Amino acid sequence: MAAACALALLGCGGSSDDASLEQADTGAAGAEPQVTVAAEGAAGAGDAVAADEAGEGSGVLTTGVTVRSASQLEGGDRSVIRTASLEVRTADVAETSERALAVAEAAGGQLSSQQSQLEGDTTATLVFKVPPEAFARVLADLADLGELTSREVGSDDVTTEVVDLEGRLAAVTASVERLRALLAQAADVPQVVAVEGELARREGELESLTGQLRALRAQVDLATVTLSLREPPPVVGEEAEVSDDIPGFMRGLRTGAVV
Repeated sequence: MAAACALALLGCGGSSDDASLEQADTGAAGAEPQVTVAAEGAAGAGDAVAADEAGEGSGVLTTGVTVRSASQLEGGDRSVIRTASLEVRTADVAETSERALAVAEAAGGQLSSQQSQLEGDTTATLVFKVPPEAFARVLADLADLGELTSREVGSDDVTTEVVDLEGRLAAVTASVERLRALLAQAADVPQVVAVEGELARREGELESLTGQLRALRAQVDLATVTLSLREPPPVVGEEAEVSDDIPGFMRGLRTGAVV
């Protein structure tokens, strides 16, 4: 009896999981992701899987990633990636680099990478990660470090992508929890093998989705500012004219009379 129930639950769980994933993939503009998963999880797994009430109520999954609902998005909680590129001319690239780092750190940011060229034309490229709320102030302060010659600012609203990943992550998390419960109830080797295979596949998918969501949120949580520093071009003076009344040796050089 227990074996039959386990097999039945495995079949129901698989179809329910596919439905959950399909609904999450079609967009998050409708129902809230965690509410949908809770309902489908209860219908698919029945009494064999206990619902994670804390996770469903707060939107916090066992992966440690917070899932937002549609109502939260309507309240203006958007996910926006902000980027900017500045080019500044300065007489001392090394000193200005230090001042730029101080500007970013004072705003709660950090240096992500730096490239410097010390031979020939001295240049430096610094990439900073700064809090979005300090984005505009950091741009203004960096522009004041020298002569601003180029400025590009962009933003990308990735709210749809974030919510889609959150919904898929919630569905796969519920599926993994159901499969783990079924594995504990498996009565013979064929059942264990079948459940373990599906569980391994879903756990791999869960890990991939978690990584994608964290990477996307990292870009949202910290804006990226790229600062290019270069020294002004050397001033080439006009060739000095030689006066016609220069006597002696210098006049001979001018006319070619002195060898």
